[in-house]
Amino acid sequence: MNRRFLPWILFTLCLSGVAGAQSASPAPSARPGRPALLSESMTPPWLPRGAFVGTFIRDGAIVPEVRLHWQLLFYQGRRDTLGLFIEPMAAFAAVKPDTVVEGATVPLTQLQLYSLQFAVGYTARREGGLEWGFQLGTGPAWFRARFEGGSKDAESYWVGLLDGRLRLGYRLGGKVGVGVAVGYGDPYNYKRASLARPYVGGLQLGLYADWR
Repeated sequence: MNRRFLPWILFTLCLSGVAGAQSASPAPSARPGRPALLSESMTPPWLPRGAFVGTFIRDGAIVPEVRLHWQLLFYQGRRDTLGLFIEPMAAFAAVKPDTVVEGATVPLTQLQLYSLQFAVGYTARREGGLEWGFQLGTGPAWFRARFEGGSKDAESYWVGLLDGRLRLGYRLGGKVGVGVAVGYGDPYNYKRASLARPYVGGLQLGLYADWR
C-alpha cells in the first residue's frame, strides 16, 4: 500500500466513527413547556370571566353581596395582566342595626345596594399556581332603605361608590383561579341627612373565582 495514502485513510475512518457516534447518541430532550399565558382564555370577552361572593361589614350591619365581572385587558404578559374590570353588584342586608337614630328606637328593616363598578385590576401568577392581585374602582350606586318608628319610613339615594380589594388565591389547572379577597368600600356624594348611609360599604370579605 502506498504509505502516502495511509494518513488519509485513517482520517476518513475517524470522521466515520465520529459521525456514527453522533447519530447513535440520543437527541437532546426538549425544554419543558412554560406554563400557559395567564391571559389566555376560552371565555369570549363579552361573557363574564369572574365572580365574587362576599359581604360588607359596617357598624353592626352585615350586607352580603354578589358580583360578576367582565375583563378588558390592555396589557397581558406571561405571568401578569392589567386591565379594566366591569362589575355589576347587588347586595342585601342580612344583619341590621337595632336603631339608626341615637337615643331613639328606629330599627333599619331593609337595606339594598346596587352598583356598577369600573375598576383597574392587576393579577400576577407564580409558577406553582399561586396568584395575587388587586383592583381599585368606582361607579354609580343606588341604595334603598326602610325604617320603623321614625320620622320617615324609607329613603332612596343615588351615590358614588369607591371600592378596592386585594386578592390571594391559587390557579387550578392553569385555567381557573379561586381564593379569598379583602377590601373596603365607601360611598361619596351622599345626602348628609341619610339615615342608612352609615351602613353602606365598609370592610369587605369574600371569595372569588376567575375563569378567564
